[in-house]
Amino acid sequence: MKKTLTLVFASAALMAGCATGSSISYTIQGQDPSFVDGKWMYVLSYAGGRETVIDSARIENHSFTMKGRYPYPVSAYLYMGRDADGIQISASDFILETGDLVVEKPAEGIFMLAGTPQNDLNNDLPRRMAEIEADARPSHRSEARDSLLRAIVLENRNVLAISLLDASLLWLSGKEVTSLLDSLPETMQYHPAMRDLRSRIDRMRTDVGKPYVNITGQTPEGDTLSLDEVIHRPGCRYLLLDFGALWCSPCREEFPNLAALHKKYAAKGFEIFGVSFDVSPERWRECIESYNMKWPQVHQGFDRTPRETEAWNDYALYGIPACFLIDAHDGRIVAKNLRGESLAEKVAQLLE
Repeated sequence: MKKTLTLVFASAALMAGCATGSSISYTIQGQDPSFVDGKWMYVLSYAGGRETVIDSARIENHSFTMKGRYPYPVSAYLYMGRDADGIQISASDFILETGDLVVEKPAEGIFMLAGTPQNDLNNDLPRRMAEIEADARPSHRSEARDSLLRAIVLENRNVLAISLLDASLLWLSGKEVTSLLDSLPETMQYHPAMRDLRSRIDRMRTDVGKPYVNITGQTPEGDTLSLDEVIHRPGCRYLLLDFGALWCSPCREEFPNLAALHKKYAAKGFEIFGVSFDVSPERWRECIESYNMKWPQVHQGFDRTPRETEAWNDYALYGIPACFLIDAHDGRIVAKNLRGESLAEKVAQLLE
């Protein structure tokens, strides 16, 4: 096992460890034919606002094992490789906590970590959300989803609660998230992830009901294009600002839905403005061609990580996919983080 490549400062780790409880001991094991022999599997975390490599292991016989300790529980994710061909393995963040974690594969290309209480609860959330989508009337889905989130946060006063509230910032207002953060115990208030989330809420320039913030980047052809230019084009009534990348498996699942929606409603005034976080021009072009993306797209520089871009910080992103639906008439955000059927219903409501 390769030891940690990048560490948080010792003083910060000690303070966070004292504030959030005793240190954790973990093992992580995974095996799959897609795990490439000779590459390294990494555990990365952005708790505290910057990338930290917590642990890593060399892949042999399409498997890897990590065993270690960390000063406190933290949300993290698996990433295979650290170059332009690197791939995010875990479909979403998992909680690095005490226990034995195993990489599971519920569907082709989708991986999750299971075996500990917070992760098993987190992994069950998609099923519970799917039940809400299936049973609740469209007008009640948002309310039912928010009620489930609040119940989990109130019952789990731990890092999972912070992680879920961070993700919920994609559809809840900063004021609503702050209220729930305030309800967590004092020991959690000093966690690096808590401090980072509060800081991003304070800096957040975009939210439902607020005006959009302009984004400028380079098109695949090398021209400069801004969100302003597209949203003010004649005939544009509503625009979906979409953040995504080829390496993001949930993004790949959503891209066909966006293509179908754009084809259906483009003539009625629906436009998409894509902001890519792909790791190279080649991967970006592959993404555009593979998913028939016929809408404007920009990238803000391959020499920067997503979290270093203006777009990521202006929109206080937690991760991708993420999207904001904008009324082109007044430039205000009318909804955020709608996907699949929920997005299609909203667009139909506005344009039909």
